[in-house]
Amino acid sequence: MSKKVILFIIDSFHPAVLEACLAQGTAPAMNYLVNHGYCHPDCISSFPTMTPVATSSIVTGMWPDQHLVPGFIWYNPKTKWFVNYGATLRAILKMGPEQVLRNLLKNLNGEHLNRKIPTVYEKLGESGLASGSVNFFIHRAKLEHKAKVPFLLRLASHFKLYQEELGGPEILTLGALIQPSFTKPFHRLPVGPFNRFGFNDIFSGKIAANIIRDGKQPDFLLVYLPDTDKYSHVHGPLHSQPAVARADRQIRGVLDAFGSWERALDENVIIVMGDHAQTTIGRSHEHIINLDKILGRFRRLALRNRSDEGTELALCPNERMAIIYVLKNRRQVLDETVGILAHDRRHTQIAWRDKRNLYKVVQGGTEKNLCFWRGGPHNDAYGNTWGFEGDLTVVDARVDRDDRLVFGDYPDAFRRLQSALDGRRGTRIVLSAAPGYEYKAEGAPIHRGGGSHGSLEREDSSVPLIIAGSQNNIQDPRIIDIFPFILDNFQIASI
Repeated sequence: MSKKVILFIIDSFHPAVLEACLAQGTAPAMNYLVNHGYCHPDCISSFPTMTPVATSSIVTGMWPDQHLVPGFIWYNPKTKWFVNYGATLRAILKMGPEQVLRNLLKNLNGEHLNRKIPTVYEKLGESGLASGSVNFFIHRAKLEHKAKVPFLLRLASHFKLYQEELGGPEILTLGALIQPSFTKPFHRLPVGPFNRFGFNDIFSGKIAANIIRDGKQPDFLLVYLPDTDKYSHVHGPLHSQPAVARADRQIRGVLDAFGSWERALDENVIIVMGDHAQTTIGRSHEHIINLDKILGRFRRLALRNRSDEGTELALCPNERMAIIYVLKNRRQVLDETVGILAHDRRHTQIAWRDKRNLYKVVQGGTEKNLCFWRGGPHNDAYGNTWGFEGDLTVVDARVDRDDRLVFGDYPDAFRRLQSALDGRRGTRIVLSAAPGYEYKAEGAPIHRGGGSHGSLEREDSSVPLIIAGSQNNIQDPRIIDIFPFILDNFQIASI
């Protein structure tokens, strides 16, 4: 009999903060799991390192070129309009609360996530295994659940959203919208507007513990703990120990629900991981890269525009990463845009795909450039093969004595850049900011003096991974390796 699996995902989980909490004794539950399992401080996230992208990768085992969720903010060539999952209040108001809520609640799983790629819930369901998802926005599965939208959110949507049918696994919890019928009543949990309608760590932890105490634990249970992300954005990632300690208390509550921590590990494989980390943003005006100003000569799609008619660029800032979609006169506008950006040292990578389908990368503020392609003579750590011409220092890479590509500050750079450039159709440029810098355009959040993420750089991209209760480990882990690891626990082939 396979053990059951519980997966905790801590949003914006920084390896240095885990290390500090373990040393200070403020994360006893995670310390117990580390001492009874494996701990990796450098599990590699997606690019961009944004929550919808990374969480889609965790649940499908695929990078964004395959699961097709390319960012928190992106341009959809099918609708010729932006997709925004609620980056700022200003963006929500300009695009319309109903549209933003619909993107997050329905379209993310129903339309944006590639239907040809199964989720872990769907894959387990095919083998007759039950799953549960607590407060996690990637939850696609075959069962239908009724979500009742809270009054204030209904009001914001002009009552266009009320009771929605959402697909999910056997157990699905989404804050105040959906709660399993067998758990304790809402009024005992933090679910009001000041508690983000239940999308908080305490709600997630209490619901997960109740599921176990009530004897309803499924074979696989995913528990999402979102609060560290908000805390890190405000206080900076290296000062997020209080938030990580609070997340640990929720993990502790779930372990306690088994009666003893020993029993919890006897019966379960328990995984704790982040989706991405964060980097501290500088306080000066220079640390905010204003793309609207820099690219002001081009006609840009506005958030209120429902059509891209007559526009040349769609700017999609994803904090420390940006996607620039070229909509008209594509080759000319692309070349001119790259030429403007290339003079700015704040861009560590400016990447695009040329007309020969080669991947081009320029380092801002220098004359360094690189071209790479798939299928060349050089292997990387994950079995991919690449060819290249130009300066490898653009992505801090080198070729070792075994003719293998080794990446430094930008882990798995070729595959992650290629994935960001190949997801969905359309001509685009992707930007990755230098440490301490963040992108600004219409409707983008700004975190001057706080924390931010999104870039290709190691600090944004490395998250802790703890695996306990299993004899199996993952070498050189990436977040996409969690999917096959879970399936392997249940003796299910991932392909």
